[in-house]
Parts: sequence; C-alpha cells; structure tokens
Amino acid sequence: MPSLIFNGVTYGISPTRFEATRELLSRFAEGHTIGVTMSLTHGGARHHLYITPGVPITLVE
Repeated sequence: MPSLIFNGVTYGISPTRFEATRELLSRFAEGHTIGVTMSLTHGGARHHLYITPGVPITLVE
C-alpha cells in the first residue's frame, strides 16, 4: 500500500489519494494553491492534516 511521510510520521494512503497528492504537490510547485486539509490514518487513528507549500512530504509507492 502506498504511504505518505509528513512531519516524520508515515500515513497509509489509498492509491487514488496518492495520485491526488502527487498532483497537489505539483500545484504547490507551480504556485497554484496555498494549502489543503487531508484526513489520513496512522496506527488505526484518523488524523486531520493541513499541508502547505514548503513542508517536507515524501510519497512512498
């Protein structure tokens, strides 16, 4: 299963959301968006994250 590493925490992410996140990071790089709220799971708990440009994010396929 793909995952996203944000602030040192690895979150499970669906393949569909993975592709949407890849597109979001491209929009950040192009300066077309200022942030997004995402709901992801870690350790069975749901976390609501606000992701903004410049925050380190790693996508793991």
